[in-house]
Amino acid sequence: MALNHLMHPRNIYRNPPNFRKLAEKFPDFSTITTVDASGKLTIDFKDPRSLRILTKCLLKSDFDLDIDIPENRLVPTLPLRLNYILWIDDIIAAIGRYDDICGIDIGTGACAIYTLLGASMYCWNMIGTETDESSLSKAQENIDKNSLGNLIKLKLITSSSVIEEVLNSEPDIIYDFSMCNPPFYSNVEELCESRHPSRHPPKNAFTGSPHELITEGGELEFCKKILRESMNHKNRVRVFTTMVGHKFNFQELMQELQSNNIKFTHTTFCQGRVTRWGLAWTYQDYKFEGLDPSKDKIRKNNRISYVIPALPNTPVCINTYTKKIQEILTELQIDWKLIHKMKFDIIMQIVAYKNTWSHQRRKRRILKRIEAKRIKLNSSSEDNCVNVDQQHVNNNDEECTEVTIVKQEDAEEKSPIINARMAVVERNSVITLQLVYIDGSSGKDGLHQILQYIKNNWK
Repeated sequence: MALNHLMHPRNIYRNPPNFRKLAEKFPDFSTITTVDASGKLTIDFKDPRSLRILTKCLLKSDFDLDIDIPENRLVPTLPLRLNYILWIDDIIAAIGRYDDICGIDIGTGACAIYTLLGASMYCWNMIGTETDESSLSKAQENIDKNSLGNLIKLKLITSSSVIEEVLNSEPDIIYDFSMCNPPFYSNVEELCESRHPSRHPPKNAFTGSPHELITEGGELEFCKKILRESMNHKNRVRVFTTMVGHKFNFQELMQELQSNNIKFTHTTFCQGRVTRWGLAWTYQDYKFEGLDPSKDKIRKNNRISYVIPALPNTPVCINTYTKKIQEILTELQIDWKLIHKMKFDIIMQIVAYKNTWSHQRRKRRILKRIEAKRIKLNSSSEDNCVNVDQQHVNNNDEECTEVTIVKQEDAEEKSPIINARMAVVERNSVITLQLVYIDGSSGKDGLHQILQYIKNNWK
């Protein structure tokens, strides 16, 4: 059974891509498609060439990345890679980092897929390491082809270290994260015998060179090596992460972290029929509560989703809708910052320091009455003004009390009352607003109130 529904909530491949639209857009893709009995377009996932063309077309269509995938190298599974990138983004938000993000991709490969996604989606500064010169050369070609050399640097690793060499080569840089998709197997025999006969046959073709799939000691030893080296560089990387392909290895690595009293969190990457695990650890005083094992429930509870109704006489357009939302945020004196912009996804960071959205009608009525009275007072005699003012004081006028409340509510707080991510997503001519609460004194209720204000003013 497909696990797409368990993907990261922001993964665009939770809904399968439209092959018909891809075939219309890319002539290469149309050459690998066939039509089944129901008239549905499909491809042969067991054909490596079909996988290469599919991945290449998806990267261009969804991320505007032009990537060449060599025939003798691993074809990256895009939904899985995107799950990892989105999880890294969650971690960065959890530790309170939003600007000048710098990360390391251990074993970047010929496609440099993680560095390219991180740079193009979030403008992360990335360093990709690689031990294979041929793969490094092809990775550099892909980076240059996409004009991302200002954000991505590559380094050839010549020692037996996994992460130590790159850290020692740039001693003044503090990295926000490291990531790694390690080789799974320790030798060819293990690779050939890795799949139990009782398991369903793989849906996709097997791709990848021995260099990409095999390492001494296998995946477990490779990850343990990252862990050992991280202990010597505790303050150089804020959060160390790795993907793990075997559940037994994942459990053993968690035990290793626990035995060394290292703070960690983990996640499950689900896509298609494949499950992988993500493991992150830190030596800093960060809070990982929102990323812990009950993450799926927590993440769902911290997320608000709303399908935005169509505006009258206005074409459905993500840029138009986003601009209107930004105008509403500005009206509410909510700071917003564009983090990520693509064709069908726009993500902003929003921060509010005061509650400007509660009881808006009531406030307007109060201020309108005050203004009317001020005009009346200005046009009256001085004696009448004194009488009116004295009457307000003597009667402890309710509206005066209300005005005081309004002014108190408008007083700025020293710390944010709302800190959240806001995503505007367009899929099949439907635009959805997704809000993710991060922190703030007003809690998730404050985020609900902001959304309600947007609903009330969406016209």
